[in-house]
Amino acid sequence: MVALRKLLFVCALASASLLAASVKKCEELASTPFGTDVKIESAKLVAAAANLPEHCDVRGVIWPEAKFAVKLPANWNNRFQMVGNGGWAGTISIAAVDTAVRLGYAATSTDTGHDAQKEPGAIFAYPSANNPNAARKLVDFGYLAVHETALLAKKIIHAYYGSDPRYSYWVGCSTGGRQGLMEAQRYPEDFDGYVVGAPVLNLTGLMTKSIYNFQLAGSGPGQIKADKSPTLSKAFLDKCDALDGVKDRLVENPLKCGFDPAKDLERCPAGADSPGCFTEAQVQALQKIYDGVRDSHGRRLFPGMPPGGDGAASNGFNLGETFLKFMAFQPPAGAEWDYHTFNIDTDPARMAATSLEIDATISDLTAVKMRGGKILHYHGWSDPGVSPKMSIEYHEAAMKTMGAKETDDFYRLFLVPGMGHCQGGPRCGNVDWLTPVVEWVEKGIAPAVLTGAHVERGQTTLTRPICAYPHEARYKGAGSIDAAENFTCGAGLP
Repeated sequence: MVALRKLLFVCALASASLLAASVKKCEELASTPFGTDVKIESAKLVAAAANLPEHCDVRGVIWPEAKFAVKLPANWNNRFQMVGNGGWAGTISIAAVDTAVRLGYAATSTDTGHDAQKEPGAIFAYPSANNPNAARKLVDFGYLAVHETALLAKKIIHAYYGSDPRYSYWVGCSTGGRQGLMEAQRYPEDFDGYVVGAPVLNLTGLMTKSIYNFQLAGSGPGQIKADKSPTLSKAFLDKCDALDGVKDRLVENPLKCGFDPAKDLERCPAGADSPGCFTEAQVQALQKIYDGVRDSHGRRLFPGMPPGGDGAASNGFNLGETFLKFMAFQPPAGAEWDYHTFNIDTDPARMAATSLEIDATISDLTAVKMRGGKILHYHGWSDPGVSPKMSIEYHEAAMKTMGAKETDDFYRLFLVPGMGHCQGGPRCGNVDWLTPVVEWVEKGIAPAVLTGAHVERGQTTLTRPICAYPHEARYKGAGSIDAAENFTCGAGLP
């Protein structure tokens, strides 16, 4: 019996080895046909190095201009991972691809159809004699280049290894988060699991918010300069820090403490202004920023920023201005467009056509659930530009559309106290998001609480539980406040 078990074990190892072995030489992929709209420009076997295992590196372009990279490791784990972009994309996310390859994934990324060096910002969507593909580039940036690259990468994987990946995963934050939700909404068959971080899911709304907030507090009487940030932060922490049971410069839920600029900020004397106080115009500007974008009739068009996020007043203006000049309107407004002319009552409606191409706001994810897909969505409470309220409202819209329990079975949101945009921050912004998704997809283990860490010089100095929304972490009342085990997840405060 023991001999039989050893034989079966050896056979299993041999079978796994055969699955990982390539059936084509790497260089042969360069001449393998993958469709008339695909050009493989190179396929090279890369020897193992200190920071990367041996792998086949395939580069090419999908018509008209979507460049891609696919890396196929020799130690393949039978999984596929696609990684997202940041900002306006325009580059292949090679560093993130390499991270996946080190873990054994066959991995890919696309530049979404334009070159950021030649077409910076949103100018790639601006039609001109030198840019006849502007309309297609908008669609490629919005969703199509990611989908076509995912399909192509799976074909390349099959050609190289002789089998399809057992599981496929999406990993992305910011623009990459939006891309992940766009995939889930439009092409749910592409991936089994999604890591969706700080998604700019309503991109047109977010850019509108950036211009709206800058008009309020970026210039004029309501202008709030950066030297007031420490004063604003101190006032917020003085009011809100102890709400979760411990003073640790972390606020579990900034929306629960009732921070009000009119009541909680020191006013400047009449006619004066200094870093340690706020004028009446500045207080009113902050109240509107926290409240959200509203038109002249009081209708809210986009959620506001939570208090406590540094940069809430004017963060993202440059991105917003570029967007309004070159992408928002069809035809585009052009380089001479002046943000002072932005009309909150009429201009948002003019963005409708662009919104259809780039916004990932569809709340019905039933198709993801039906095929067994899982979504882990996270957002930092201290994100200075992309409001976590947008993530909360999308998750709540999904629950309203599909039912709270039904949604929780496959889609969970995690809000991270103190974390900035995508990662980092003063406390617990280092989190392993991928492993919980893999375990959820492959083992059925749903994530209820994750562990966030603060790392300095390679040493973990703090851990804290990150609870699935709407649950929040609370101190148990004993033990170090720097250790996750001394906190528990429970229902949030009313």
